[in-house]
Amino acid sequence: MNLLENAVVQEQRRIEYMIKKYETELTTLPKGALIAKMIKGNQYYYLQYRSGKKTISKYVGRAGDKVEKLQQQIERRRHIQVMLKALSEEYAITQKMMEVCV
Repeated sequence: MNLLENAVVQEQRRIEYMIKKYETELTTLPKGALIAKMIKGNQYYYLQYRSGKKTISKYVGRAGDKVEKLQQQIERRRHIQVMLKALSEEYAITQKMMEVCV
């Protein structure tokens, strides 16, 4: 195995590891979006997500630490989804490189 092949194999392993790590973390993060509703002058927050064909709104509470934490988790989930897409594209490139090397 030459130097280039070795580097590509190491990169594939790194990508596979990162994909597994991100997919595991995704299972712990909430799906959906945080929706604010104004009811009688008070603002309430709901986590809105889809379950099959249904849209479900789950009450979170008023503005506070819980809402901020949930918003951060949702942003983290979106970031991970972007990273997974990029990693999949990188993995496809490494597979093409391996075909050329062989």
